[in-house]
Amino acid sequence: MSKNKTMFTFSSSSPFGLTLVLCLIVSFFVTPSTSNHLSYVCIKSKSPRFCLQVLGLNPHRSTYELTREAINLTLANAFETTEKIHIFINQTNDQNLKKIYEYCLSFYQDIIRNLKDAEEHFLKEGPNFGVSAAGNIAQLHSYQCEIAFQRNVGYIYDSPLIKDTKNLVIFGSIVVSAVNLLYNSTLI
Repeated sequence: MSKNKTMFTFSSSSPFGLTLVLCLIVSFFVTPSTSNHLSYVCIKSKSPRFCLQVLGLNPHRSTYELTREAINLTLANAFETTEKIHIFINQTNDQNLKKIYEYCLSFYQDIIRNLKDAEEHFLKEGPNFGVSAAGNIAQLHSYQCEIAFQRNVGYIYDSPLIKDTKNLVIFGSIVVSAVNLLYNSTLI
């Protein structure tokens, strides 16, 4: 006794097959990919490689999560640098250098204040201009701190903060890139 089994075969030339293939292709392009979010954020930052190193451990995050993480990493970096600056102020006897450190300290404290305010508003209101501004301020102020080591006429100091400054500039650019992506994705 034989049983007839009818098996459905998929043919790309059938109307159903063509429709299914077309739907899959369209859904691929329409469905947002979080890994593309990470790529976009990092490509738009000042150092894509650095960005991928710090954010790339978990590429499957929403733009909101990437923005929050960028703010938190930037804050952590600014706090660490502020602690270093306090140590340098306490260790130096050079009054010109002490003034430079105090100058840098005021910049970094302003960066922290702006980032905290931006984070608070971000958590309450979502993407807003304040987050982008805080990221830009982080870049500008850390750069101004670095320039302070070259400002005094007759004194040129090697900055012990150059790596911290460079990192904060990059972190600030990551914040700007992430919030811009989030802001643009909410307009669609």
